[in-house]
Amino acid sequence: MLDLAGMPKAELHLHLEASVEWRVVKEALQRHTGNDFPESPHWLEPDFRFASWDDFRQLFRDYIGPWVSAPTGYAELIPAIGDMLIAQNIRYAEVNVGLNVFARSNVDTATVLDLLAMEADRAAGLGTVIRWIGGVNREEGIEVTAGWIDEVLESPVISGFDLHGTEPGWPADMFADVFVPVLEAGKKLKMHAGEMAGPEYIRAAVEVGSTQIGHGTAAIQDPGTIEMLRDRDIVVEVCPTSNERLRNIPNYGEHPICEMEEGGVKITLNSDDALFFGPDLTGEMARMVTERGTTASTLARWMSNAIEVAIIEEEERSRFLSDLDAWLAAQGESPDQSDVCSAT
Repeated sequence: MLDLAGMPKAELHLHLEASVEWRVVKEALQRHTGNDFPESPHWLEPDFRFASWDDFRQLFRDYIGPWVSAPTGYAELIPAIGDMLIAQNIRYAEVNVGLNVFARSNVDTATVLDLLAMEADRAAGLGTVIRWIGGVNREEGIEVTAGWIDEVLESPVISGFDLHGTEPGWPADMFADVFVPVLEAGKKLKMHAGEMAGPEYIRAAVEVGSTQIGHGTAAIQDPGTIEMLRDRDIVVEVCPTSNERLRNIPNYGEHPICEMEEGGVKITLNSDDALFFGPDLTGEMARMVTERGTTASTLARWMSNAIEVAIIEEEERSRFLSDLDAWLAAQGESPDQSDVCSAT
């Protein structure tokens, strides 16, 4: 049996507000609202599927909104994310921070940025590097998105930006001018694309300057898009359970992760929103092993792909990769680029 708990990991796609354990959220909500909540919510049942994207977002409003709106909400939430990453031996993480959520809380932006900086320092002292990515919501429009970027661009706490939210009707090229300052500042630009819309949304994101694509499942519909991702060395942040729970794929076994990799796309494995979808990164890897027959060398390759684009010093990158090789050897395997993940 693979030692997934002990594996040195890197995760590129998870959201600050929806990645902590339900136990932590439940306790916080009970403190702040005085209401009781179930030990395990209905949406964590194995066979649960969201009826729609709006259904998912309503849970976010109902359960995360009251927490981050509390005076101490962010001060409780942010260290909880760090604890979750450290417990999983995640050595590097890019955590998407919903800037639009700030506006709905009772805490000013500067205070949240200070809390993020303190948590990054604490986690680094315990062996986990956290890079905070400013998440901007397509549906807020061009002007609001530009405003958020202008407000936090110069903050050293924010290492990059991610365009997220509902895709249809909001292609990345609408925001091309908005992201010019991000690229000029040398900060990372990544985007959710090809999750709820077609491959043309992925191509638009790449043309605007995104070097990482969140989800990207629609790429499999178009060989040209697969070739673009391969030829431009774009990393795709794949989130299989998320795609299954939101009905963006028929079922876990039909996720195109393996076909995408076979086409030359650099794949990374991610949890997205463990609070609402269930598995954290370790749990996602376990699903890939048990349900897709994924090997240790494949998992190691996906972690290596993530660390290749990590915002870290070269010495730290080399140390992570060495630790990953040591873990792989302990599993009785060695790196083998000819080994592709199992599609069955």
